[in-house]
Amino acid sequence: MRMKKIMILAVAAIALVACSRTFDTHEVAQAQIGFGTWTETLTKAISDPRTAGTNAFGVGDSFAVYGYKDKSDGSDPHTVFDDDEVEMTVAGTPGTWVYSPLRFWDQNYDKYIFYAISPSSVGTAATVDAQTGAITSTSVSFEGDNVASDVLVADKKTVLKANYGSQVVLDFNHVASLVDFKVSKAPNLTDATVKVTAFSLSNIENAGTLTVSTAYNGSVYSASGLNPIATWSTGDATGSYGPADGVTPVTLGTGLEIVENDAFTKFDGTDNGEPAVSKATFIINNLIVKPQPLTAPTDATNFTETKPQLSITYTITTGSGTSESTTEYTSKLWLSNFDVINDNAQDDTKVGSWATGKHYVFYITLDANPIVFGATINDWKTAAGYHYLLN
Repeated sequence: MRMKKIMILAVAAIALVACSRTFDTHEVAQAQIGFGTWTETLTKAISDPRTAGTNAFGVGDSFAVYGYKDKSDGSDPHTVFDDDEVEMTVAGTPGTWVYSPLRFWDQNYDKYIFYAISPSSVGTAATVDAQTGAITSTSVSFEGDNVASDVLVADKKTVLKANYGSQVVLDFNHVASLVDFKVSKAPNLTDATVKVTAFSLSNIENAGTLTVSTAYNGSVYSASGLNPIATWSTGDATGSYGPADGVTPVTLGTGLEIVENDAFTKFDGTDNGEPAVSKATFIINNLIVKPQPLTAPTDATNFTETKPQLSITYTITTGSGTSESTTEYTSKLWLSNFDVINDNAQDDTKVGSWATGKHYVFYITLDANPIVFGATINDWKTAAGYHYLLN
């Protein structure tokens, strides 16, 4: 009996050792899954939530993450993240990001695949497939400077078992559009004071639905080949934008004075391309807009057509003191008529549309043909000779 008890104790001891070894190995495998972010333009993170249109996350920014674990042959997918909010708490690149409850790497699986969208509220409101990354948003409202309009979608991220335990750094892309409008005056107006007193964009789609396909094989935003394929609905509600709607608001007041583009030669387009910043004045500065076609009107003379257009009112002042003269002008332009060459004709490659992830700058050059006088004196007309004989 004594020997039997000893044997039982020995077996129990062996069992405890086995459990201990299994437990130690399990702890090593259970490193938590942590996140970081990177944007195409790598810049230092900021202490406050990011400004719309910028490429730096700040404390308080968030994204919704989705993802699953799987075998190497894709035979056993299991969702791990499904609309979990991840928030930046400490600024940095890639920064400190937290979520709850924590998930831990599972060594029984060969890979994890992640998708994400920012702000997290856009993802939460959307329908997202956690195992394909397909996204169909609810209607997103574009309010110009609202960071919620600057939707970011991350590249597809695959993490293999060899990298379990490392921070999951997600590469985000802007899928809205960013536009600026600048105005300059031509050399003809060197001696005149030109001021813009009113400016507006109208018939601009300002809400829409985002769709991201399952492909994630694009190179639109970077050369990764893992970019999301993002499209926006068309034919949605339209509205107007003005100088105050940009991320950096512009105030016209009683009139915003416009600087001269002294390189402008309207006949040959010698300054084609982007003029120096000092040669154009912002009228709308960093406006977040929905990607959309800039459809041309059927009749270019009919500005009642609901196609994207702008209206600009400006004054030209010449002279000074009692001889000062100010004239006001108002013009309407179709956005579809803007082209890539800054010359006298509008017959080059047109803008066509605002595409996802692109920053557009529209330049308007104000020119004028002064009323110039000349004078000549007509020669005396020869009359008949008249005679009188005085005797």
